[in-house]
Amino acid sequence: MGTPDGDRVSGDGSGDPRESVRDDSEAYRIRMAIAPEGMRAELVSAFAGDREMTDAERAFVRERMEGRGSVFYSDLFYAISHHYFAPDIAEALWNKVLLHKHLISERLGRNVRMTVATLDYFSNITRELRTPTLISEDYASEISNLSMRDGMTGLFNHSSCYELLELEFRSHRRHGRGLALIMSDIDDFKAVNDRHGHQEGDRVLIEVARKLSEEVRESDICCRFGGEEFIAILPFTSDPEEACGIAERIRAKAKEIAVGEQRITISAGVAVCGAGTPTPGSLIESTDKALYRAKQEGKDRIVLWGAP
Repeated sequence: MGTPDGDRVSGDGSGDPRESVRDDSEAYRIRMAIAPEGMRAELVSAFAGDREMTDAERAFVRERMEGRGSVFYSDLFYAISHHYFAPDIAEALWNKVLLHKHLISERLGRNVRMTVATLDYFSNITRELRTPTLISEDYASEISNLSMRDGMTGLFNHSSCYELLELEFRSHRRHGRGLALIMSDIDDFKAVNDRHGHQEGDRVLIEVARKLSEEVRESDICCRFGGEEFIAILPFTSDPEEACGIAERIRAKAKEIAVGEQRITISAGVAVCGAGTPTPGSLIESTDKALYRAKQEGKDRIVLWGAP
Protein backbone atom coordinates (compact mmCIF):
# COMPACT_ATOMS: atom_id res chain seq x y z
CA MET A 1 0.00 0.00 0.00
CA GLY A 2 1.25 3.48 -0.74
CA THR A 3 2.14 5.76 2.12
CA PRO A 4 2.58 9.51 2.56
CA ASP A 5 6.30 8.79 2.29
CA GLY A 6 5.78 8.06 -1.38
CA ASP A 7 5.98 4.27 -1.49
CA ARG A 8 4.45 2.97 -4.66
CA VAL A 9 1.48 0.69 -4.30
CA SER A 10 2.10 -2.77 -5.69
CA GLY A 11 -0.46 -5.44 -6.43
CA ASP A 12 -4.04 -4.96 -7.52
CA GLY A 13 -5.99 -5.87 -4.40
CA SER A 14 -8.24 -8.84 -3.93
CA GLY A 15 -10.50 -9.73 -6.81
CA ASP A 16 -11.16 -7.68 -9.91
CA PRO A 17 -11.91 -4.09 -8.86
CA ARG A 18 -13.94 -3.64 -12.04
CA GLU A 19 -16.64 -5.89 -10.63
CA SER A 20 -19.77 -4.19 -9.27
CA VAL A 21 -19.79 -4.27 -5.50
CA ARG A 22 -23.41 -3.51 -4.62
CA ASP A 23 -26.39 -2.27 -6.52
CA ASP A 24 -28.04 0.18 -4.12
CA SER A 25 -25.62 3.09 -4.04
CA GLU A 26 -26.56 6.59 -5.15
CA ALA A 27 -24.18 6.16 -8.09
CA TYR A 28 -26.02 3.03 -9.17
CA ARG A 29 -29.37 4.79 -8.76
CA ILE A 30 -28.16 7.55 -11.05
CA ARG A 31 -26.96 5.06 -13.64
CA MET A 32 -30.20 3.12 -13.49
CA ALA A 33 -32.15 6.31 -14.02
CA ILE A 34 -30.81 6.55 -17.55
CA ALA A 35 -30.32 2.84 -18.31
CA PRO A 36 -32.86 1.01 -20.53
CA GLU A 37 -33.86 -1.30 -17.70
CA GLY A 38 -34.29 1.49 -15.16
CA MET A 39 -36.53 4.46 -14.63
CA ARG A 40 -35.80 5.80 -18.09
CA ALA A 41 -37.20 9.00 -19.54
CA GLU A 42 -39.67 7.15 -21.79
CA LEU A 43 -41.22 5.37 -18.82
CA VAL A 44 -41.45 8.62 -16.84
CA SER A 45 -43.19 10.17 -19.82
CA ALA A 46 -45.72 7.32 -19.84
CA PHE A 47 -46.23 7.68 -16.07
CA ALA A 48 -47.11 11.34 -16.71
CA GLY A 49 -49.83 10.28 -19.17
CA ASP A 50 -48.08 10.66 -22.52
CA ARG A 51 -49.03 7.09 -23.45
CA GLU A 52 -50.70 4.06 -21.94
CA MET A 53 -48.43 2.03 -19.69
CA THR A 54 -48.22 -1.73 -20.02
CA ASP A 55 -49.10 -3.97 -17.09
CA ALA A 56 -45.42 -4.74 -16.62
CA GLU A 57 -44.57 -1.03 -16.53
CA ARG A 58 -47.30 -0.34 -13.99
CA ALA A 59 -45.98 -3.12 -11.78
CA PHE A 60 -42.43 -1.80 -12.13
CA VAL A 61 -43.46 1.77 -11.23
CA ARG A 62 -45.54 0.55 -8.29
CA GLU A 63 -42.58 -1.44 -7.00
CA ARG A 64 -40.32 1.59 -7.44
CA MET A 65 -42.76 3.83 -5.56
CA GLU A 66 -42.95 1.39 -2.64
CA GLY A 67 -39.23 0.69 -2.57
CA ARG A 68 -37.91 4.22 -3.00
CA GLY A 69 -40.47 6.02 -0.86
CA SER A 70 -40.04 9.79 -0.86
CA VAL A 71 -37.05 9.50 -3.19
CA PHE A 72 -39.29 8.19 -6.00
CA TYR A 73 -40.07 11.67 -7.34
CA SER A 74 -36.41 12.61 -7.17
CA ASP A 75 -35.78 9.58 -9.39
CA LEU A 76 -38.42 10.75 -11.87
CA PHE A 77 -36.83 14.16 -12.25
CA TYR A 78 -33.34 12.75 -12.55
CA ALA A 79 -34.43 10.41 -15.35
CA ILE A 80 -35.82 13.25 -17.46
CA SER A 81 -33.59 16.18 -16.54
CA HIS A 82 -30.33 14.68 -15.17
CA HIS A 83 -30.67 17.00 -12.18
CA TYR A 84 -31.20 15.96 -8.58
CA PHE A 85 -34.03 17.46 -6.52
CA ALA A 86 -34.33 16.72 -2.81
CA PRO A 87 -37.20 14.36 -1.89
CA ASP A 88 -38.87 16.96 0.33
CA ILE A 89 -39.54 19.20 -2.68
CA ALA A 90 -39.59 16.76 -5.60
CA GLU A 91 -43.19 15.52 -5.19
CA ALA A 92 -44.64 19.04 -4.95
CA LEU A 93 -42.50 20.10 -7.90
CA TRP A 94 -43.71 17.11 -9.91
CA ASN A 95 -47.33 18.19 -9.45
CA LYS A 96 -46.50 21.74 -10.54
CA VAL A 97 -44.73 20.55 -13.68
CA LEU A 98 -47.60 18.15 -14.42
CA LEU A 99 -50.06 21.05 -14.20
CA HIS A 100 -47.79 23.08 -16.48
CA LYS A 101 -47.80 20.24 -18.97
CA HIS A 102 -51.62 20.15 -19.05
CA LEU A 103 -51.91 23.93 -19.41
CA ILE A 104 -49.53 24.26 -22.34
CA SER A 105 -51.01 21.14 -23.98
CA GLU A 106 -54.44 22.77 -23.84
CA ARG A 107 -53.08 26.02 -25.18
CA LEU A 108 -51.38 24.35 -28.14
CA GLY A 109 -54.16 21.87 -28.81
CA ARG A 110 -51.86 18.84 -28.66
CA ASN A 111 -50.08 16.78 -26.05
CA VAL A 112 -46.78 18.20 -24.87
CA ARG A 113 -44.66 15.41 -23.53
CA MET A 114 -43.42 15.50 -19.95
CA THR A 115 -39.75 15.80 -20.90
CA VAL A 116 -40.40 18.97 -22.85
CA ALA A 117 -42.77 20.39 -20.22
CA THR A 118 -40.19 19.79 -17.49
CA LEU A 119 -37.38 21.63 -19.23
CA ASP A 120 -39.75 24.44 -20.25
CA TYR A 121 -40.94 24.81 -16.66
CA PHE A 122 -37.40 25.00 -15.31
CA SER A 123 -36.34 27.43 -18.04
CA ASN A 124 -39.29 29.80 -18.37
CA ILE A 125 -41.52 29.77 -15.27
CA THR A 126 -40.85 32.13 -12.38
CA ARG A 127 -43.78 33.38 -10.30
CA GLU A 128 -46.51 33.00 -12.92
CA LEU A 129 -47.20 31.06 -16.08
CA ARG A 130 -45.88 32.89 -19.10
CA THR A 131 -46.05 32.07 -22.78
CA PRO A 132 -44.02 28.87 -23.04
CA THR A 133 -41.03 28.46 -25.29
CA LEU A 134 -40.97 24.83 -26.39
CA ILE A 135 -37.95 22.92 -27.61
CA SER A 136 -37.60 19.45 -29.06
CA GLU A 137 -37.12 16.43 -26.79
CA ASP A 138 -33.94 15.46 -28.63
CA TYR A 139 -32.51 18.89 -27.91
CA ALA A 140 -33.67 18.73 -24.30
CA SER A 141 -31.83 15.42 -23.85
CA GLU A 142 -28.74 16.81 -25.53
CA ILE A 143 -28.41 19.94 -23.41
CA SER A 144 -29.17 18.14 -20.15
CA ASN A 145 -26.38 15.69 -20.97
CA LEU A 146 -24.01 18.51 -21.88
CA SER A 147 -24.73 20.24 -18.60
CA MET A 148 -23.30 17.28 -16.68
CA ARG A 149 -20.61 15.94 -19.02
CA ASP A 150 -17.22 17.16 -20.07
CA GLY A 151 -17.41 17.82 -23.80
CA MET A 152 -14.01 16.34 -24.63
CA THR A 153 -13.82 13.18 -22.55
CA GLY A 154 -17.50 12.39 -21.91
CA LEU A 155 -16.83 12.01 -18.18
CA PHE A 156 -18.84 13.91 -15.58
CA ASN A 157 -17.62 17.50 -15.36
CA HIS A 158 -16.30 19.53 -12.42
CA SER A 159 -19.65 20.75 -11.09
CA SER A 160 -21.27 17.33 -11.50
CA CYS A 161 -18.36 15.80 -9.57
CA TYR A 162 -19.21 17.91 -6.53
CA GLU A 163 -22.93 17.15 -6.86
CA LEU A 164 -22.41 13.39 -7.14
CA LEU A 165 -19.83 13.32 -4.35
CA GLU A 166 -22.32 15.15 -2.12
CA LEU A 167 -24.89 12.41 -2.76
CA GLU A 168 -22.41 9.67 -1.90
CA PHE A 169 -21.23 11.55 1.19
CA ARG A 170 -24.83 11.75 2.44
CA SER A 171 -25.19 7.99 1.99
CA HIS A 172 -21.95 7.49 3.86
CA ARG A 173 -23.22 9.61 6.76
CA ARG A 174 -26.75 8.17 6.88
CA HIS A 175 -26.01 4.49 6.36
CA GLY A 176 -22.34 4.08 7.23
CA ARG A 177 -21.49 3.12 3.67
CA GLY A 178 -17.86 3.24 2.67
CA LEU A 179 -16.62 5.99 0.39
CA ALA A 180 -13.21 6.61 -1.16
CA LEU A 181 -11.77 9.00 -3.70
CA ILE A 182 -8.98 8.81 -6.28
CA MET A 183 -7.55 12.00 -7.74
CA SER A 184 -5.12 11.43 -10.60
CA ASP A 185 -3.04 13.83 -12.66
CA ILE A 186 -1.13 13.29 -15.90
CA ASP A 187 2.58 13.77 -15.23
CA ASP A 188 4.37 16.48 -17.23
CA PHE A 189 1.29 17.17 -19.32
CA LYS A 190 2.43 20.70 -20.20
CA ALA A 191 5.49 19.20 -21.87
CA VAL A 192 3.22 17.03 -24.03
CA ASN A 193 1.35 20.10 -25.25
CA ASP A 194 4.56 22.11 -25.74
CA ARG A 195 6.41 19.41 -27.68
CA HIS A 196 3.60 17.76 -29.61
CA GLY A 197 0.83 20.34 -29.79
CA HIS A 198 -2.57 20.71 -28.16
CA GLN A 199 -4.26 18.31 -30.57
CA GLU A 200 -2.01 15.52 -29.35
CA GLY A 201 -2.57 16.68 -25.79
CA ASP A 202 -6.32 16.39 -26.30
CA ARG A 203 -5.86 12.84 -27.58
CA VAL A 204 -3.95 11.96 -24.41
CA LEU A 205 -6.74 13.36 -22.23
CA ILE A 206 -9.32 11.30 -24.10
CA GLU A 207 -7.22 8.15 -23.84
CA VAL A 208 -6.57 8.59 -20.11
CA ALA A 209 -10.30 9.14 -19.55
CA ARG A 210 -11.03 5.92 -21.44
CA LYS A 211 -8.50 3.94 -19.40
CA LEU A 212 -9.97 5.36 -16.21
CA SER A 213 -13.49 4.31 -17.22
CA GLU A 214 -12.35 0.83 -18.15
CA GLU A 215 -10.51 0.11 -14.91
CA VAL A 216 -13.08 1.23 -12.35
CA ARG A 217 -16.12 -0.79 -11.26
CA GLU A 218 -19.60 -0.31 -12.66
CA SER A 219 -20.73 1.45 -9.49
CA ASP A 220 -17.88 3.98 -9.53
CA ILE A 221 -18.16 7.51 -10.96
CA CYS A 222 -15.50 8.99 -13.25
CA CYS A 223 -15.08 12.76 -13.56
CA ARG A 224 -12.78 15.19 -15.30
CA PHE A 225 -12.00 17.52 -12.44
CA GLY A 226 -10.18 20.09 -14.52
CA GLY A 227 -7.28 20.35 -16.95
CA GLU A 228 -5.38 17.07 -16.74
CA GLU A 229 -6.87 16.07 -13.36
CA PHE A 230 -9.41 13.27 -12.98
CA ILE A 231 -11.43 12.01 -10.02
CA ALA A 232 -12.96 8.59 -9.44
CA ILE A 233 -15.64 8.41 -6.73
CA LEU A 234 -15.73 4.94 -5.17
CA PRO A 235 -18.98 4.17 -3.30
CA PHE A 236 -19.05 1.31 -0.77
CA THR A 237 -15.27 1.41 -0.46
CA SER A 238 -13.84 1.56 3.05
CA ASP A 239 -10.78 -0.65 2.49
CA PRO A 240 -7.72 1.45 1.57
CA GLU A 241 -6.13 -1.55 -0.16
CA GLU A 242 -9.14 -1.89 -2.44
CA ALA A 243 -9.10 1.81 -3.35
CA CYS A 244 -5.36 1.78 -3.94
CA GLY A 245 -5.69 -1.36 -6.04
CA ILE A 246 -8.07 0.41 -8.40
CA ALA A 247 -5.76 3.43 -8.55
CA GLU A 248 -2.83 1.15 -9.34
CA ARG A 249 -4.70 -0.44 -12.22
CA ILE A 250 -5.41 3.00 -13.66
CA ARG A 251 -1.75 4.01 -13.24
CA ALA A 252 -0.51 0.87 -14.99
CA LYS A 253 -2.98 1.20 -17.88
CA ALA A 254 -2.04 4.84 -18.49
CA LYS A 255 1.46 3.65 -19.45
CA GLU A 256 -0.04 2.01 -22.53
CA ILE A 257 -0.53 5.51 -23.97
CA ALA A 258 2.40 6.88 -25.95
CA VAL A 259 3.21 10.25 -27.52
CA GLY A 260 6.04 9.61 -29.91
CA GLU A 261 8.58 7.67 -27.88
CA GLN A 262 7.31 9.06 -24.57
CA ARG A 263 5.07 6.90 -22.38
CA ILE A 264 2.36 8.67 -20.41
CA THR A 265 2.43 8.30 -16.64
CA ILE A 266 0.05 9.50 -13.96
CA SER A 267 0.32 10.20 -10.26
CA ALA A 268 -2.64 9.66 -7.95
CA GLY A 269 -3.76 10.43 -4.44
CA VAL A 270 -6.21 8.20 -2.58
CA ALA A 271 -8.30 9.06 0.48
CA VAL A 272 -10.90 7.03 2.35
CA CYS A 273 -13.82 8.79 4.03
CA GLY A 274 -13.88 8.23 7.78
CA ALA A 275 -15.66 9.42 10.91
CA GLY A 276 -13.32 12.40 11.04
CA THR A 277 -14.13 13.56 7.51
CA PRO A 278 -16.48 16.52 8.04
CA THR A 279 -17.43 17.41 4.45
CA PRO A 280 -17.08 16.21 0.85
CA GLY A 281 -14.73 19.13 0.30
CA SER A 282 -12.41 17.91 3.04
CA LEU A 283 -12.27 14.49 1.34
CA ILE A 284 -11.22 16.18 -1.91
CA GLU A 285 -8.65 18.22 0.02
CA SER A 286 -7.12 15.07 1.55
CA THR A 287 -6.96 13.40 -1.84
CA ASP A 288 -5.35 16.49 -3.34
CA LYS A 289 -2.69 16.50 -0.62
CA ALA A 290 -1.93 12.84 -1.28
CA LEU A 291 -1.61 13.60 -5.00
CA TYR A 292 0.78 16.46 -4.21
CA ARG A 293 2.97 14.08 -2.21
CA ALA A 294 2.97 11.61 -5.09
CA LYS A 295 4.25 14.37 -7.36
CA GLN A 296 6.87 15.49 -4.82
CA GLU A 297 8.13 11.94 -4.31
CA GLY A 298 8.92 11.36 -7.98
CA LYS A 299 5.60 11.01 -9.88
CA ASP A 300 4.24 7.83 -11.49
CA ARG A 301 3.04 6.49 -8.13
CA ILE A 302 0.05 6.16 -5.81
CA VAL A 303 -0.03 7.75 -2.35
CA LEU A 304 -2.66 6.99 0.27
CA TRP A 305 -3.51 9.89 2.56
CA GLY A 306 -3.23 9.16 6.26
CA ALA A 307 -1.40 5.83 5.97
CA PRO A 308 0.93 5.09 8.87
